[in-house]
Amino acid sequence: MFEEQFYLHNQTIFKYLYYLLNDEKLAEDFTQETFMRFFKYQQTIKEGAELAWLRRTARNLAYDYYRRKRLIQFVPFLNDHEEHDPTSPHQWITQQEDAQTLYLAISRLKLTYRDVIILRKIEGLTIQETCDVLGWNEGKVKNTLKRALVALKKQLGGEFDEEL
Repeated sequence: MFEEQFYLHNQTIFKYLYYLLNDEKLAEDFTQETFMRFFKYQQTIKEGAELAWLRRTARNLAYDYYRRKRLIQFVPFLNDHEEHDPTSPHQWITQQEDAQTLYLAISRLKLTYRDVIILRKIEGLTIQETCDVLGWNEGKVKNTLKRALVALKKQLGGEFDEEL
């Protein structure tokens, strides 16, 4: 069971931690720590809830790190759909500037807003999956996302596509 879960979710957990920490080495270390904890507690984890448990554990490790370091930062990153080849150099530059502006604005949001935007809009989790990861109810996820998008819109000066 452990090996199967590791191979299924290793990259997902690493990517999530990398988004939160902006540090490849830390993301690797915390991914390893997440799976070490999974190995230790795998017998107590409900079948089918492994990914939610892994994400929640990874999130807690990242939050603990921020509490210890008293740092708030965020990683600029590109979604797979942003990595396609543009038709012109001007388009490529414009896309890079737009992505940088968006991610910089996200990095200025409070951590709970970042988390819900990453999980719902960037990673594409469902509301229920987001509830499982964050330990929130459906109403809190929806309300926090709505507030996060309003705050993001303010950061961007009122212009952004809510579909991200």
